[in-house]
Amino acid sequence: MFKIAGVNWCPGCGIGHSISWLLHGNIHQSFKAHWLGIPALVVIIYRIGCLTLNRLFNFKKTSTHGL
Repeated sequence: MFKIAGVNWCPGCGIGHSISWLLHGNIHQSFKAHWLGIPALVVIIYRIGCLTLNRLFNFKKTSTHGL
């Protein structure tokens, strides 16, 4: 879509590669692929943590009702 509009840089292109490089421990290559990969991974990990804690606490509340 961006290429059709004449924009050469896509804000999402390369972010998946960036996260993959980061998970493999190659920070330099991650930053080279996309500079938002590091903050994106931090947000993803934070979100997973929030959802996990929410699920654990909600599970304890619903399991005490004698299901």
